[in-house]
Amino acid sequence: MDKFTKGILTVIAIGIIGLNVQMMNGGGFISKAHAIEKVQKVSICDSIGMYCAQVSPGYRLYTSGM
Repeated sequence: MDKFTKGILTVIAIGIIGLNVQMMNGGGFISKAHAIEKVQKVSICDSIGMYCAQVSPGYRLYTSGM
């Protein structure tokens, strides 16, 4: 193998080892995500907020008039 390929494979190997060490230590760099307690509601509207998308009883999203 040429030096470039060996270098790339070395970087990949170091990354995999680093991920394994991180997972064994409880995920040092990546913190755990926690859900919030309340439901967040989102509205999809036009730029002036006059026409908003509607959800049908069958849970289909309608965006006519936007």
